[in-house]
Amino acid sequence: MKIRNLLKSSSLKDFSSLFFSNILQKIFGLIREPVIAFFFGSSLLYANYLLLRTVADFFSQFTVGNALKANLLPKFTKFFEQHKSISLKKVFSFSKRTMLLLFVLSQLFQFSIILYLDTEHTLLLSLLSILLSVSICFNFLNTIYLTIMQAEGKFFDFSIATSLNSFLVVVFIYPLTLFFNLFGLVVSRLIGIISITIAYVIPMNKKKDGFEIELSSKDLNIATLVLGNFANIIILSSRFVSGADGGVSIAYFTYSVFILNALLTAVVGNISTILLRKVSIKKNNMFMMYSVLISILMGVFLVLGLEFFGYDLIKLIFMRGEFNINDVQNTTNFIQSLSYSFVLIFIATSLFQPFFSLNMESSKKVRKNISLIFISSIVISFFISLILKFDMQTESLIMISFSSIVSVILSIYSYIYYLKNNN
Repeated sequence: MKIRNLLKSSSLKDFSSLFFSNILQKIFGLIREPVIAFFFGSSLLYANYLLLRTVADFFSQFTVGNALKANLLPKFTKFFEQHKSISLKKVFSFSKRTMLLLFVLSQLFQFSIILYLDTEHTLLLSLLSILLSVSICFNFLNTIYLTIMQAEGKFFDFSIATSLNSFLVVVFIYPLTLFFNLFGLVVSRLIGIISITIAYVIPMNKKKDGFEIELSSKDLNIATLVLGNFANIIILSSRFVSGADGGVSIAYFTYSVFILNALLTAVVGNISTILLRKVSIKKNNMFMMYSVLISILMGVFLVLGLEFFGYDLIKLIFMRGEFNINDVQNTTNFIQSLSYSFVLIFIATSLFQPFFSLNMESSKKVRKNISLIFISSIVISFFISLILKFDMQTESLIMISFSSIVSVILSIYSYIYYLKNNN
């Protein structure tokens, strides 16, 4: 009877739509990433672009994806629980103002990296930085509206929207990259992002009647923005270290993380999204236990699989065109070493979710303290890697290992705090 009820449960249906959507996106990724490897391999120009994109990606972590979702999903969920009809007029108005601010700030950050690199490709990198800034802006807009979809429980629509993005990138990436090189690569990503805005955001924004949701900078708690996207902050910080010398190690790091992120987003990330929505409505310790257990099992499976089959997997996915046998070996070494830290990231991702469901004001001080400790661990591990003066791979591994251990400790504390303060 319990198994039958489980199979019929809305949670399983929601997870299934998110899971299979992510599987589809990973299939698209398995087409996209080999195309990138085919054209660029571990070239220095591509490595310089990755360093520039790392800065843009790091900046966007505070405005896109899990960080924004952790801030807004509990708020939006409670609104939809209380009101049948919702107006998004003020949400869109706030989004437009923020997008302009994001564009200006992201340009300042990226321009400083272009000056730091001081290469013969300055003009190309400058044009790419403009496109990356536009992507950040529209990603921010899309994330707000996709979070609203999830708050309504429309996980199937959410899955279709994100799959559309990945599909269009795959359709355009080869011809655009073939004719326009790196410029075409960035444009193909931008097409996928804009498609969500046109197909979903604009129609959703036409809904003017109903209870008006207020959205302001006060809803974007900095501490939650940090903790909500702690995994990507760790990954991007480590990626930045791997390419800080202007060399090609960052390319191997990026190829490795593409595979490691597959499990993080397809399984652990989806379960965490459903967990956050559930605990925002009602306390659910059993679902929390399942989430952590699945995270651990996925982590063990990942480590063992890469230890025995990592080399063959990298060779199968990437080895073509500019990506040679030496690149296969270097990427394999990277991914096997990184996998242990990802197990810790899996666990911390699940443990943090209930904490985000707590009232923002009542937990504001604790959120601030935890985020400060986390950011301090990033800064400390960064300086440790610089002081020890190892090769770029070792330095990036030191950073991701130290910060991942700290994140697990903080996530355990956050869950204990949640149990004590959630009534």
